[in-house]
Amino acid sequence: MPHCIAIVSDLIFSSRITGTANRIGATCQIVRDLSSLQDALETGDATTVLMDLSCDGLDPEEAIRTIKNKRPGVRIVAFCSHVQTELTAQAKHAGADLVLPRSAFVQQLPQLLNAE
Repeated sequence: MPHCIAIVSDLIFSSRITGTANRIGATCQIVRDLSSLQDALETGDATTVLMDLSCDGLDPEEAIRTIKNKRPGVRIVAFCSHVQTELTAQAKHAGADLVLPRSAFVQQLPQLLNAE
């Protein structure tokens, strides 16, 4: 069963992610800050981290570095509004595997959660 961690502060959006995961037989642990992300990376077996780049209080570059240091093989899929070009550039520069506009992320969510 595919497992992911999602760092998301928006409750409605996190419900959408977990609902989609449940429908396709995947699991997704929602975390809301860097400390919780670090704990989840240490204790879990996630193959993917979904990251809302506009998550409250999140430094995307620091979060991506943390993920890469703690779990080098984990795939990082970052997303944000299509107008947040600076966040998109920061995530790409920091090493996110895939950076998507929020609309494309929502559309591809089942496939992203199902990928191992």
